[in-house]
Amino acid sequence: MAGLLHDLGKTIPREILVKPGKLTDSERLVIREHPIVGARMLLASAEPMELAAVVAYEHHVMLDGGGYPALPDARGAQYASMLVHVCDVYDALRTNRPYRAAWESERALAYIRERAGVEFDPGIALAFIAMMRRWDQRTERMPA
Repeated sequence: MAGLLHDLGKTIPREILVKPGKLTDSERLVIREHPIVGARMLLASAEPMELAAVVAYEHHVMLDGGGYPALPDARGAQYASMLVHVCDVYDALRTNRPYRAAWESERALAYIRERAGVEFDPGIALAFIAMMRRWDQRTERMPA
């Protein structure tokens, strides 16, 4: 459930989300607020959503402490947040964006491998790559 709700706070004006060029500093601040907005929404829900709120808050935090928002201590992101981070980055790279075309699966997986130990937990990154390669072998492309 936490993975499904991680971007709940992405209540960002469409013109920013689909902007083809570089974001301004103020537009980037709006984007960087969505983890905080999502966590607050989940904590305010009637259902207990603590883990989902943590994942929403931390899903852009990198293993080396980079990313956003900055964590208040050196503990690092929760394991569930690190899992969602890898999936979220893969999905973002594989999706067409106004500023670039979607990457092929192997290119996205190579990026994840390169960033293992810096952006991604190495164990999670390698397991994700192995899983995706097994999955890719089971899928067939429809002829154009």
